[in-house]
Amino acid sequence: MQSVRTAVVGCGVISQVYLQAFQERFRIIELAACSDIDKEKMERTAESYNIRPMQWQEILEDRSMELVVNLTNPAVHYPLTLQAIEAGKHVFSEKMLAVTFEEGRELCSQADRHQVRLGAAPDTFLGGGIQTAANAVRCGMAGEILSGVVSLTRDYRVLGEILPHLNRKGGSILYDMGCYYLTALCSILGPIRKISAFGRNTNPVRLGNRVGGPLFEKEIVVEDCNVLTALLEFACGTLVTFHLNGACIADETFHLELCGSKGILRLGDPNTFDGKTVLQKTGSPPVTLPYTHGYQEQSRGLGAAEMAWAIRKERPHRAGKEMALHVLEAAQGMTKSLETGCIYTMTTAFSIPQLLPEGYIGKGFWGHTEETALL
Repeated sequence: MQSVRTAVVGCGVISQVYLQAFQERFRIIELAACSDIDKEKMERTAESYNIRPMQWQEILEDRSMELVVNLTNPAVHYPLTLQAIEAGKHVFSEKMLAVTFEEGRELCSQADRHQVRLGAAPDTFLGGGIQTAANAVRCGMAGEILSGVVSLTRDYRVLGEILPHLNRKGGSILYDMGCYYLTALCSILGPIRKISAFGRNTNPVRLGNRVGGPLFEKEIVVEDCNVLTALLEFACGTLVTFHLNGACIADETFHLELCGSKGILRLGDPNTFDGKTVLQKTGSPPVTLPYTHGYQEQSRGLGAAEMAWAIRKERPHRAGKEMALHVLEAAQGMTKSLETGCIYTMTTAFSIPQLLPEGYIGKGFWGHTEETALL
């Protein structure tokens, strides 16, 4: 089957794992070009991967380029993705779809109008970890999922000096990391119905203290809240307590648990592809479930590759724009709830993406590769 000719825009840190995966793991992707506003970085990346360095306008005008993978700063996701859509390109975007819900909704509308595909990270829910957990839920191993608990702590005071965009709107712990947890939950439980949230910005203005860093002793303005708790009511009836703290210790801690009528499922880190799922039943010790699905290793770019196969097979892709928009609305819904003191009612919905086929695990000893699961 003919591969999908692809250009990557944005040659920052995350681009390296995408580019490597496109060349080494996914035959459906024909990696043809890269682009970046930093010409030196663009040319260095192109040389490393033996692809063509192209200016953004060249990519838009190149009719042979079918798919654009947008790995730029979140602040420019909207304008670049919109331009690519209007040029008739399919687009897969790094997280999140856009900085605001209104921008995300416009992108989805324009994708429909121009009849092109639009997908977005996080795509970690397609990894062996979350797929195994989702399979356990659908098989009823824990019974009806009645409630859940999410907790994540990080230190964005440190991270914000390394990656300054994390201090701006749409770059806080809610958008930078919360989206992994929201996407994992939504891919398993479906749409959220209502949100009630509380939050605060513990340190809105401070001086950088990372010696040798570009922001050392410069004023840093943090534009979003960095501590947040929320209650999420899902349309299926599940209630989830959602806690994020971006002003805590540098050692990241996380907890993701789904409590059912017949058992408890403790999920692995949704920021990775290989998180283990542990099942606990009454009177029995916890049991680590064996993987039922592949892609347990670092697999950034999996969502884009799955979308490329969907284009060729003319079927829906799994990391779709509808769920990505719903996750973006949920994040902004939390912000609106904490600002107004009112319950936020969601306006978007989506269909739960199908699980990848089971059994395609490892290096293809029996003649099938993991990529076969994306057909």
